[in-house]
Amino acid sequence: MKTAIVIASTLLITACSGGLKVTESDLQHHHWNLVAIDGTTINTNIKSDLEIGEHFSINGLAGCNRFFGSATLEKNRIKADPLASTKMACSPAEQEVEAAVLHTLSNGASVNNHGQQLELVGEQHTLTYALADWM
Repeated sequence: MKTAIVIASTLLITACSGGLKVTESDLQHHHWNLVAIDGTTINTNIKSDLEIGEHFSINGLAGCNRFFGSATLEKNRIKADPLASTKMACSPAEQEVEAAVLHTLSNGASVNNHGQQLELVGEQHTLTYALADWM
């Protein structure tokens, strides 16, 4: 009984301190919808999502343009390299979302995986995604 309490306490302390390592398999085969940038909910008319697939390929909708490429995950940091996207004209609001998404993915971000919520903390922006479904 004491052993179980010690183990549970250790896991809780590690989780609260951010010590749990996120692995590629934790993120692969999921579809995430962007819900907030820097803590501010995005306009529901703007659709932005992220999918992480086999071999850590990534794709999604940044704001109004589709993006695709590959990514790496090292020490709880995700970075897309190279990242390509379509080049359609966007509204100013879509462009703002798109710029935050592409900049954060391209320059790298710390990953906080909370199960139903994924947070990417970059140097300029924090992107918050909600789990949509399994791929």
